[in-house]
Amino acid sequence: MKPSKPLEQKKATEKIKLRRRLRAVIDTNLFISGLFGKDTVSSRLQNHWINLDFILVTSIDIIKEINRVFHYPRIQERFNPREETLKRFFRLIFRKAVITKDRYKTDRITDDPTDNKFLACALEGKADYIVSRDPHLRNLKHYHGIQIVDASTFVSKIADE
Repeated sequence: MKPSKPLEQKKATEKIKLRRRLRAVIDTNLFISGLFGKDTVSSRLQNHWINLDFILVTSIDIIKEINRVFHYPRIQERFNPREETLKRFFRLIFRKAVITKDRYKTDRITDDPTDNKFLACALEGKADYIVSRDPHLRNLKHYHGIQIVDASTFVSKIADE
């Protein structure tokens, strides 16, 4: 017969199992800077996602935008990225993220309508947070109960969990 775990250890294990992981939509610029930055807030954010400290919620539209931005001439010139880096990154997304079907639409942000895809994805994917440095999103602060924060705030929130 196996010896049983001490009561405190059992309770701690149960709390971990019961804790609901946060769901977050991450903006494209944070993905790109996280791919190429070393020990930056963006790279720490990506590491938290890869380690499953939160659930990444994204969409086909966001994935297309990441691909488009990755191929911008200024990104190519500055970082000289390998295509294999992007392929590996997308494999991670398709394995570890919740990908919405782009069924929701919104027109809340009129100054930059392309940012509405992050709001729609967050609604459809039942996200708790949108993490962005984009002022069009950040100025909203909340959207239908979804908090909109910068990467530092979100990384701190995960560390406190």
